[in-house]
Amino acid sequence: MTSIPITRPVRSVLDEAPDNLKAFVASLTGMVAQGANWMVRKKTLCDTMLSLGAYLSMSPEEKRRMADGLGRDLPPDDDADEGADEGEASRRFSEMLPFYVGAILERMDEDRVASAEQAAVYVLSIHPEHQAAAEAWMMADPRNAKAVRRIVKADKRFATLLKTARVPGGNAVRSLARSLEGEPG
Repeated sequence: MTSIPITRPVRSVLDEAPDNLKAFVASLTGMVAQGANWMVRKKTLCDTMLSLGAYLSMSPEEKRRMADGLGRDLPPDDDADEGADEGEASRRFSEMLPFYVGAILERMDEDRVASAEQAAVYVLSIHPEHQAAAEAWMMADPRNAKAVRRIVKADKRFATLLKTARVPGGNAVRSLARSLEGEPG
């Protein structure tokens, strides 16, 4: 099986983040890293990110009610949500998704991309180094790219995240998104 090295990101997305955000990302990373393999990790990451998207689209009142009934850490929230409509919440999530994926992968600190599931997740990262490793893995063998395209078509949760994510650069993201539309990747 092909294995491609991952260059460590030049700059951490968490360098200047507040402590509560760092703690939240650490808890997300712990959930994802518990998976025995990238098939399980991808599922956990997809479920977690879709849940985060649902949370971010909630009204401030819905968030407060939910927080009252939970004993878990909720994502750090800024007060800008007070006047945000659903479209604004969706836009914010599409911009935040690559940040959270990149932060989780950064904390996992893996050194190689070695599976289709892993490459698919790394494509969603805000870090160009993660995207480059995923793209290099897909280009290393035509079967690799085909395996990732199969994941994109078969996993509705991942396909939703792929369509949602606003990934800077993102050549691999655009290629995979085209495969959802039936165009060759």
